[in-house]
Amino acid sequence: MPRFFYHGTTQKGYEEIQKAGAIEPQSGNTYTDKIFLSGNDQYARRVTFIKHAQEQGEVIVVYKIPSYKLKKKYLTDGSKHISSMLSFGDKTWCYSKPISVKDDEILVGSAPYFLNLPEGVSICRYGKTTGFTFTEEAAKQFDIDPNARGVVKF
Repeated sequence: MPRFFYHGTTQKGYEEIQKAGAIEPQSGNTYTDKIFLSGNDQYARRVTFIKHAQEQGEVIVVYKIPSYKLKKKYLTDGSKHISSMLSFGDKTWCYSKPISVKDDEILVGSAPYFLNLPEGVSICRYGKTTGFTFTEEAAKQFDIDPNARGVVKF
């Protein structure tokens, strides 16, 4: 088990967490009543950006939580949260109870996050789904059919 767990969120999510006083378990397409945690802050930022960012360079906030603040019996594997293709071997966990952020030992950091994308490729959101847009030149370079379903041109 890592010494610290990290939980990433958007600026809006951070404001809601601070107002509530705790990181609350959430539900989504592949999980019910879980908080997702990672073993390092860069992975927490990357996953949050991929899952929730509206645009390149959005501010991502990460909570650093000492492992002794969590009860092991509520920790489970979180690998279904994100594709193994994007995990790069990093591990995620699920925690099924609220985590108080009122404790002075829960640290918070924030910074804009940028994916290192090729020229002509940008990240975008479609409702609750993150995707990529391609310029016509980038689509040609990556041999992507510009008329394929889900391909957005700008």
